[in-house]
Amino acid sequence: MPRKKIEPVSSDDILAIVGELRLGDIIDDYCVKCRRLTNHAIVSLVDGDAAKVRCRTCYSDHNYLREQIPPSKKELQKQKLFDAVLSGATPAAGDPPPAESPATAPAKAKKKKT
Repeated sequence: MPRKKIEPVSSDDILAIVGELRLGDIIDDYCVKCRRLTNHAIVSLVDGDAAKVRCRTCYSDHNYLREQIPPSKKELQKQKLFDAVLSGATPAAGDPPPAESPATAPAKAKKKKT
């Protein structure tokens, strides 16, 4: 007889089943110190949602990141450069392409040493 496939459950699904979150409840979140998804205890709540959590592995407190890995500084810098290139590469509709500037002055010929 084939086994049933077990689907991963997110904290939103647990919230729908259990009801509202309480202080001390255990939820999964990305730990910025451990740099991985671990169990966390809820430390503070705002409007029924977890605001701060404490990692149960390293005991560091941080904002609840909703199980999403924040982008690294390198990724943010790449995105900023990419956006800058795109903003400079696409002229606005109806604008003529920039005209090339004529050469200012002819280059001076170099003197040969004798």
